[in-house]
Amino acid sequence: MEDLSKKIKRLREEKGVSPEKLADDIGFAKSTVWAYESGKKQISVSHLARLADYFEVSVDNLLDREERRIDLDLQNLTSFADYNLLLDDKPLNHDEIAEAASYIKVKRRMGSFGLATS
Repeated sequence: MEDLSKKIKRLREEKGVSPEKLADDIGFAKSTVWAYESGKKQISVSHLARLADYFEVSVDNLLDREERRIDLDLQNLTSFADYNLLLDDKPLNHDEIAEAASYIKVKRRMGSFGLATS
């Protein structure tokens, strides 16, 4: 796991910008960039988000956290209780989700040429 201060410095160097340029681009004081890169100052949440945007990475990436993956089973509609699935900015109801799952199952069985596969 790479230390956050080292990661910020590495990303800045990979981007080819000086600490001063980074500070100017993001609107931080130059001393703030130095303090972050040296580990002398804890990074605020708002600054963490701005750094992630600047380096075009996620905050999870900066913190060496894995992207969270959620597996939902389309055939188990109770697993959707805490989620809103949207299509064209409108929520899908249980019947639409079940219909989509059935369509996908048939499509997989048919294969790419309409022939049944095992």
